[in-house]
Amino acid sequence: MLCAFKVKSLEEKNGMKVALAVWNGRISPVFDVSRNLLVIEVKDCSIVERIEVHFSSDQAMHKVRRLMEMEVAVLLCGAVSRQLAATLEANGISLYAFISGDVESVIGEYLKGRLPSPGMSMPGCRSARRRKREKFRGKKVKI
Repeated sequence: MLCAFKVKSLEEKNGMKVALAVWNGRISPVFDVSRNLLVIEVKDCSIVERIEVHFSSDQAMHKVRRLMEMEVAVLLCGAVSRQLAATLEANGISLYAFISGDVESVIGEYLKGRLPSPGMSMPGCRSARRRKREKFRGKKVKI
């Protein structure tokens, strides 16, 4: 399998943990209230371990502490509040937010280096209409 995710350090190359917020086999729509994670350990572009984790609390700091204790380097999730996103990133956890889809498909796309991806974005996030508006923002367009 071709592995295309970014390796930040030799330690991550030897084994990196990626957490996915899950609900019913899909990425959980809102991480702030999600209680279940799938944590995978990736080594040499292969998944060497899968662990299901249950949060005992919805409190943001509980989740951040737990991710840090498990040495998670990357979190793949749906929507997330700005405050929680900032806290995760301040604590060294790379965040791929507003992702949707089947857990196995998301893992596959991540390992191929294809996230973020329009096909795996939550509905309403980065739609073609929005991209078109951003492309022309601040420019005069002849109609």
